[in-house]
Amino acid sequence: MRLNPRLFVFTMLFLTVACKPMDAASGPNCDARLSISPGTQNMVTTALKNEIVRTLSPVFFGFNLEWVDFQQDLWDSTKLRVKPEVIDWLKPFGGAVYRYPGGTGSNYLNWRDTVGRQDERPLKKHADWLPPFAPGFGFDEYLNFVSEVGGNAWVVLNIFGSYDGEGDAKFLAQNAADWASYAKQRASAGGVQVLRWELGNELDRGHNKWSPYKYVDIAKQVSKAVKQSAPDAKFVGMLQDWPAQRAFSVSKYNHIVMAGLNDETQEFAHHLYYEGLSWETVQNRMSNVCRSVEAAHSLKIKTPVFWVTEHARNMPDYKTEKERMPAWVKTSNLESALLAAEAYISATQIPEIESLFLHSLGTAHGPWPLFNSTKNGSLHPSAVYWAVRMLRESMLPNVLVSQGKSRNDEKSLGAHDVRAAILTDMDRRHYAVWAVNRSRSPTQLTLKIPALKGKQVLTTYSYVGDSNKEANNYASNDRVKPQESSGFLDFDSEGVAVINLPSYSVSALRMALK
Repeated sequence: MRLNPRLFVFTMLFLTVACKPMDAASGPNCDARLSISPGTQNMVTTALKNEIVRTLSPVFFGFNLEWVDFQQDLWDSTKLRVKPEVIDWLKPFGGAVYRYPGGTGSNYLNWRDTVGRQDERPLKKHADWLPPFAPGFGFDEYLNFVSEVGGNAWVVLNIFGSYDGEGDAKFLAQNAADWASYAKQRASAGGVQVLRWELGNELDRGHNKWSPYKYVDIAKQVSKAVKQSAPDAKFVGMLQDWPAQRAFSVSKYNHIVMAGLNDETQEFAHHLYYEGLSWETVQNRMSNVCRSVEAAHSLKIKTPVFWVTEHARNMPDYKTEKERMPAWVKTSNLESALLAAEAYISATQIPEIESLFLHSLGTAHGPWPLFNSTKNGSLHPSAVYWAVRMLRESMLPNVLVSQGKSRNDEKSLGAHDVRAAILTDMDRRHYAVWAVNRSRSPTQLTLKIPALKGKQVLTTYSYVGDSNKEANNYASNDRVKPQESSGFLDFDSEGVAVINLPSYSVSALRMALK
């Protein structure tokens, strides 16, 4: 397939793939799977053995749904429904997970205030920056929304208390059990089931700074109570992502939590925010998950599962009100899209990571918007949305093992310009390539897929990119939007073919054998 030559200049990236129908746990090889070595050429090659590193399912894509922001910007309080355009934009993510009530607000919300008649829901304090209000987009509305978009439900249990302070652990445990019972009744009546119950949100940091022992104690009380009313409930424990407490290193904190909750769950959550500080690269944050993977195996946890229940580019610092909006824009511009795509591509190499939840499905008038808002209040998808949707629509179940070398012409914090992954289906009739180019220069990507030696494949190539990595969809609604072309891609006798990646771009190729 030949693509528009005006879009591209050339440097080199080799990507070699082969396949074998098996999954492989990362264990001590986790960092090695992530590694991209520096080189004079961009090059990615597979191991000599024909391996599949993991399989993917639709839950690989998820969203952290911040209910307060969601209600403010994406909920029609007059018609009592989620805005129709939001539903339409989320349906292509069929099977995605929607985390409710979201982040910090999960530690203060009483689910009983969010169900039943709208006019009977109490006015309460739900956010620092807002006066007391009633939950219009409550748990009932959330379940209906998840059903409408064809998603999976995920609940963060309140194991803390309220804005007034910490609650009694026994009360919180019983309240959580009642919530699970209510959710079970909704599911029995034809509603969606709750996929997982997450045990609190970031209680190790901020003004809380719970010790791992305190967290384990209360989380166990809550999970045991929930099990009484919902025996099939599955739980996810919250791990630490950076050293938030002097008394505990990240590794010590997480080791105590995983060991302490081992009887309740072998599934745990991380929150990954990257490129806010010099060491917070995507690869560094993924390596933090690798440390947890290794710790889980050292604890003899047979099948550890990790969920990245929040991930995004870190919020840039701002000191004045005048700097606030420009800082917000940076969380949903093209560069943020490149970083989010790299996070998904990196996670394909770690079998223990089940899913990544994009932060956030919420505000259109603040940081991390999935949808930007015009001055008249109309919504349109952000650059991050389009990049992630493009990956989702090209996803195939099997990820092929690969390792790489890369130039770093851009001098990025991650020390590489290009990261890529190749996926295939069970019958080896279809292939997909996910690639991110973080360089200002267009880049040549050489694919080496031995299974396609001498083959001509019908290929659809989509990308989002721009010559300016600060490009966004605030001023121009569709400046950063997928471009698509199609044709035939010829692989030579060695299984080699060449494609071209535009500057500052996320690319997705879908290939089908004739």
